Amino acid sequence: MEKYVYSSRIAVLTLLLFCIGCNEDDDFVAPIDTRTQGIAPIARAGDDTTMYQPYKDYVLNGSASTDLDKNIVSYQWRLVRGPAAVKINQSQPTDVEAYASGLTEEGAYDFELTVTDADKLASKDTVRVTIVDPKVVPACADPKEFIFKDLTWDYSWIMEIDIFNFYSNLPPNSQIQKIYIKRDGSEEWEPVVHMGIASGYTLHTWDYGNGVLVIYPNLNMANDTPDLKIEYCE
Repeated sequence: MEKYVYSSRIAVLTLLLFCIGCNEDDDFVAPIDTRTQGIAPIARAGDDTTMYQPYKDYVLNGSASTDLDKNIVSYQWRLVRGPAAVKINQSQPTDVEAYASGLTEEGAYDFELTVTDADKLASKDTVRVTIVDPKVVPACADPKEFIFKDLTWDYSWIMEIDIFNFYSNLPPNSQIQKIYIKRDGSEEWEPVVHMGIASGYTLHTWDYGNGVLVIYPNLNMANDTPDLKIEYCE
């Protein structure tokens, strides 16, 4: 009889311990290894921009994009909306810049940037480039001006004046009205005509974000350091 009671007590105690172990297993939560979880990058396609014809090229720039893991592997651009077909050139997927050309029609062009990291996590952002015909948009009655002083002619390729990032000197979305040049020894501001054949000077521009303003002369003096005036409307 005592042996039976003793055996029963052992059986009950074993059952209780088993039940307690089951409850502990039910409440157990395995820790999450956060080191294996990647963080998605944040795509930033840049600020919306307005350009005035004849400008038809633009540099798409995703350099403001970030990734806490610091492992971005590609920047991909595509046109998602626009009045005309656009060509996008990018040397390598890892390049933060791509060149959009052929924005020949008036209207809004929406470009989508997709940034992907090594964990195949991605995010998207969109930038809008609006092309406006300056003949359609009325010029302001009282244009403002900005003057570049004592410029020098560049002889590296052909004789020219290069002003890099010239848009950065103007308020955002400014509309250029007229450009003038004043030569050494003269008080007269002579007009610079866009691709003018008969004028003494011609103007050509490429708009890659902030743009490069290039002045070509028909007649020039090697020691000339002219001033350049830009009239613009905000």
